[in-house]
Amino acid sequence: MSDQLFSAKPSDSGEQAELSAEQFAAFIDKHRDELSRFIVRKLGSEDLSADILQDAYLRLSRQQRPGTIENPRAFVFRVVGNLVIDYQRLSVNRLKQDVDDDTYNAVPEQSPGPEQRYQQNQRLQAIHQALAELPEDCRLAFYWNRVEGLSHTEVAARLRISDSMVAKHLARAMRHCRDRLKQH
Repeated sequence: MSDQLFSAKPSDSGEQAELSAEQFAAFIDKHRDELSRFIVRKLGSEDLSADILQDAYLRLSRQQRPGTIENPRAFVFRVVGNLVIDYQRLSVNRLKQDVDDDTYNAVPEQSPGPEQRYQQNQRLQAIHQALAELPEDCRLAFYWNRVEGLSHTEVAARLRISDSMVAKHLARAMRHCRDRLKQH
């Protein structure tokens, strides 16, 4: 097997090569470090490199007729690249069953702890109390705009007031809630 066969450039004569599984295996062995660096760059893990290279060898050795390949080096890198993509797709779709219980339980929860939940509850109660202190039109304008997502014009139509009055109600409600939460 010549080094020229696996060089980055096609041969000067423009000839194509018919390669056997043994020649691909020899190429993988000869360029293991370069292929490993390629895999690590893509996946960020040296541990997966050997597995991917083994899979590449298996995939290349299973070919019935390797056929004619213009650039064997590019072909091997393409096979390895495709295996990396396959691994990335699989890892995105992995389920909890793929991880042992100790590892799964070591992952911190995304939900807040009891202290944070208590503080959030206290803050929510303070907001409810502040809103209850507002006049009805001001409270409704705030609720319809901020909670239900109605525009100023839609709120104005419901309350039968002007758009500018809706803006004043919203500003008053926000100011009042901010002041109450500062006290809390």
